[in-house]
Amino acid sequence: MEPRPESRCALVQATSVCRRFLHAFFVLLLLAVMAVADPPAADQDQPAAKESEFTQLTRAITSNPQVNPYLNGWGDLGLIFGLNKETIRLGGFFLPQLNWTASGGAKPHSLFGSLLVGVNAGVNLQRTLGIPGAAFGVEFVEYTGGATNPASGSVLKYDGINTPAPNSRQELTQLWWHQSLFHDKLVFQIGKMNAGGIFGTYVLPVATSDPKLQDLDISVLVWPLSGINPTMYGRLPIWPNTAYGAVVHFAPIKNFYVSYGIFDGNSSANNRTNIQTGLMLEPKINSNKFHIAEVGAAYLLGADQMPGKFGIGCWVQTGKLFTPHFTWQKGATGYYLFANQRLWYRHPSIDNSGLIGFLQFARTSDQAAQVNTCLLGGLTGVGLLPALPYNRVSLGVAWGELNHAPYAGAFFYPGFYPGVPSNTTRFNGSELMIQVALQSTFVFPVRGLWAPNEAITMTVAYTYIPTPGQRPNLPQAHTILLRIVQMF
Repeated sequence: MEPRPESRCALVQATSVCRRFLHAFFVLLLLAVMAVADPPAADQDQPAAKESEFTQLTRAITSNPQVNPYLNGWGDLGLIFGLNKETIRLGGFFLPQLNWTASGGAKPHSLFGSLLVGVNAGVNLQRTLGIPGAAFGVEFVEYTGGATNPASGSVLKYDGINTPAPNSRQELTQLWWHQSLFHDKLVFQIGKMNAGGIFGTYVLPVATSDPKLQDLDISVLVWPLSGINPTMYGRLPIWPNTAYGAVVHFAPIKNFYVSYGIFDGNSSANNRTNIQTGLMLEPKINSNKFHIAEVGAAYLLGADQMPGKFGIGCWVQTGKLFTPHFTWQKGATGYYLFANQRLWYRHPSIDNSGLIGFLQFARTSDQAAQVNTCLLGGLTGVGLLPALPYNRVSLGVAWGELNHAPYAGAFFYPGFYPGVPSNTTRFNGSELMIQVALQSTFVFPVRGLWAPNEAITMTVAYTYIPTPGQRPNLPQAHTILLRIVQMF
């Protein structure tokens, strides 16, 4: 009996995906073998500080891979081949997700499934090649999903891993060299990066000297606003459109830093190039550049030494940008502020359970931007639910002032769903979004495999969008998201 045509098509597509991942895996394996071949004898024994530095470069952020500045995963895959994770690290992640627009928005009652899979390698170049303070990273990602954010009618977006078309893609998301100098006072990074994890993100916690008080994430919300404020949509390189660039960090004292980055600025979908930098293997060099600078500081507050952090940044996009006024604009600028603060430790001498707060404000006068002003804030409760292991709950509220051009809606969302109760070409004047997310990590003993324990992180998020922004008068949207993250 002949298989049905759609079955053959699905089989061919699955085979193609597997083939691409096998190619990526063997590239990573080849890099690992090259890196560990005949390492310099003088670097066999490294100081503990250098080992922890490399670990920090490859630390995973389990709540939202989009906001991780480095590699996602624990590096356990390399243990199969007997690799030391402090020398050569092979890892990755497996992230299935289910989205349901329960009611309202642009396409009510829509259900989407998506899958994000990545494999990566990190090499400690001080151990392998004798280059002090150097590290190398590379990551490949496969994504298949649906138009979750457009279905909700949201301009601010509630789902951080959803991509613009094509919704099925294979990418080299990261390829970078990281160089630390002068005891980490000066750090350079060059290559293809997820800049949203480096600049303007409020979710990166302050490092504390007491491990039992160390936070993993400031927020477990699944919206992209954790890694990029919406005034920089299409500007700052972030998943899915990571881009090539260079970053320099200067930290003259431990708790103060100044950072500057320059990136390929061709990912702006509204400059009529519509270049997907995430899909490109090489940089595109022209007049479209994205410059960003940030200054920030960390501190410990009160008798319980509660960590906090604040930052301020500004950015400049160069090149010609096409606006929804159907005019050409020469470049764009904007600025942002953010802060996070530990507000309460329930058991300061025992664990890090308690409460964290975060805020962000951003503004741009860019006529080619979807969002001109954004204000958001929220709270995260850590370990406050006794029935769930390693639990965190986040509540976030975001408001955005949208582009007021008469054709902004049709310009940014030309493929709008037919039959919705709005026939205008405008955006709504503003959008409000409220999201609550519950995350819990379950640890299972799996002795006999490559690691003594394995963990699965599950996140459930509900988003209420009373004023969806893609068009005026869209019905209020209610969405539910289920995300499972398996790091390896």
